[in-house]
Amino acid sequence: EDVAEFNRKFGFLVSDRPQHLTLRKLTERHNFIQEELDEFYDAMHEQDLAGMADALVDIVYVVKGTAVMMGLGRVWPELWAEVQRANMAKERGVTKRGNLADCIKPPGWVGPNLDAILKRAGYDGPTLEIDDPEHMVDPVTEYGTGGAQSK
Repeated sequence: EDVAEFNRKFGFLVSDRPQHLTLRKLTERHNFIQEELDEFYDAMHEQDLAGMADALVDIVYVVKGTAVMMGLGRVWPELWAEVQRANMAKERGVTKRGNLADCIKPPGWVGPNLDAILKRAGYDGPTLEIDDPEHMVDPVTEYGTGGAQSK
């Protein structure tokens, strides 16, 4: 709810049912998450615990903000519980990542069934791409009078 309040305060999208965002909006969110991951990486190499803590909280905040935009906020506890169930069914082992402390999917492992949760929440498959219109790029002002060109 804190993140939804933040989104409402700044006029960002808050959806009450699961839905897709435009590729442009998803790319923005991806880049924002990557920026926070990079901040964690930098703080990690500087052994800056406060910086790492700030980056970790910011990563969660941005991810939850994306979930709120996608209408996943109210079903988040169910999604979390289903992923937790699947993760708890894993076993300790070495994966292709080569980490000695990792978890593997044992024979018979059943992954999370998030589709069922999303359908119960009103998701019925891809629809028209929606976005917050006040944040849509205006091709004329953003790219000049020649239309959408690369910068």
